Amino acid sequence: MIWFKRVLVAVVLASLGYGGYFLLGYNHSIPNGDRIYAQVSSIGAAVPPSAHDIQAQSARATWISGCSQIPGSRDGWTTDEVSVTFTDTKPKRTVTAAMSRVLTREGWRRHDASPGVQQGRIPHWTLNVKTNHLVQAWAFPVGPGTHHWVLAASWIPPGPQGQGCP
Repeated sequence: MIWFKRVLVAVVLASLGYGGYFLLGYNHSIPNGDRIYAQVSSIGAAVPPSAHDIQAQSARATWISGCSQIPGSRDGWTTDEVSVTFTDTKPKRTVTAAMSRVLTREGWRRHDASPGVQQGRIPHWTLNVKTNHLVQAWAFPVGPGTHHWVLAASWIPPGPQGQGCP
């Protein structure tokens, strides 16, 4: 009979725990989120000194609700994203080397990669932020000629990925 009381107590406590979890809501915060966002944003320091027309955009990871108009959409995290565009008339190799020096000094590891099938290798760095996902950074020239550049970094928080409305 004692085992039955113990099981009953365990069931009641578990029910209270789950009920409290759903009643009070899940804590939608990212451990070390501010520090990780600062590390993602640090790519801005890698823009070469010879660059001009520098523009940056960024978005911090947030918790979003699923989209009611999209079947199967779910609540979850967006992504930390930072993108810097700039113009630099130096040769591609010089611009890439300048970015790589700064990022390597900050703990990023370079291993160039191809973003897709039949696309050439482009500069790619990763930074270990001690979570399930590495911060990814890419640099590539865009537009006419090779003087306009994009340097972008992103990090996917652990947990479900949000699928909000477009």
